[in-house]
Amino acid sequence: MEIVNRSIRNPITEPIVLIGGFGSHWKHYRQFARVLANVAGRRVFIAAITRSTWLLGSLTGYWLLVHRAHRAVQHALETTGAQKVILVGHSAGGVIARGYLADRLAGNHHPAYGGHRRVARFIALGSPLRGVEHPRHRGLRQAAWLDRAFPGAYYAPQVQYLTVCGRRVEGKRIGLPEQRIAYRSYEFICGDGAQWGDGVVPDSVCRLEGAPHLQLEGVGHSPAWGRWYGSDEETVRLWWHYFDVGDAPAYEMGRMVV
Repeated sequence: MEIVNRSIRNPITEPIVLIGGFGSHWKHYRQFARVLANVAGRRVFIAAITRSTWLLGSLTGYWLLVHRAHRAVQHALETTGAQKVILVGHSAGGVIARGYLADRLAGNHHPAYGGHRRVARFIALGSPLRGVEHPRHRGLRQAAWLDRAFPGAYYAPQVQYLTVCGRRVEGKRIGLPEQRIAYRSYEFICGDGAQWGDGVVPDSVCRLEGAPHLQLEGVGHSPAWGRWYGSDEETVRLWWHYFDVGDAPAYEMGRMVV
């Protein structure tokens, strides 16, 4: 799926490939893609991943989802004539994007695409990149394996990295309903629920050593939280601005952490 920005002056400008989060359908990201296309002035392509793809990937392994990301990148490059793309992954989509960059996948018996050769920038939005060996969640185990095999900003400076996490809710075992929900989610992901994050993913697992990290005050994980990473142009500019000028945006709610 492509979202076209008619105001693009140079059609060969690096396009953006957007990978959605766990359990989502690519159609859920249409509005986000339109906002991003307007802010970035680039063509935006959404990886054709559906709820069924996520379910199958959860059962058989994330290589299928990485393959869908590869197809989206190939389509974007063939359509635009560009040499590289900008890869934007939301939530578990950031884990899939990191897997696409890699030269091998867990087990060494699934195809790997070495996508770092075709990616200029990698932006992870609320992504649990520092996964743990979770006994009940294949995706978190995949994230943990990738973090061991390709630690930190592994392909920098060839690939420019940016990790982003909303600072929306402090998880508390005893507190307001959203604090208790966040506590359980953070604890499930990394074992520590008493920390800040976007309400679903804690900030601590969104960071990569050697990569700049941006905290966004008041930004939640997904549309269910109202203001989230792709909700409106003002919010998208908060993290897109970094790659436009190489610094944190001049907004009170955006804080760059290196």
